[in-house]
Amino acid sequence: MTELQKAKRRVKAVRAIRRSSELEGARSTDATRADQVAYARGTITAAELRDRVRRRYKLQ
Repeated sequence: MTELQKAKRRVKAVRAIRRSSELEGARSTDATRADQVAYARGTITAAELRDRVRRRYKLQ
């Protein structure tokens, strides 16, 4: 898979996550949205995104 394909896949995943939240009547916080953008850009990994969100909301 090329880097462009990976980037498109990350963007698609973030859009799906946001859409799912909105369908449930919720919206990600600005901090979480910033982390999602970092993931979409490839600055952080999916695991780092997950860990940041879990830490933010004190989830185990």
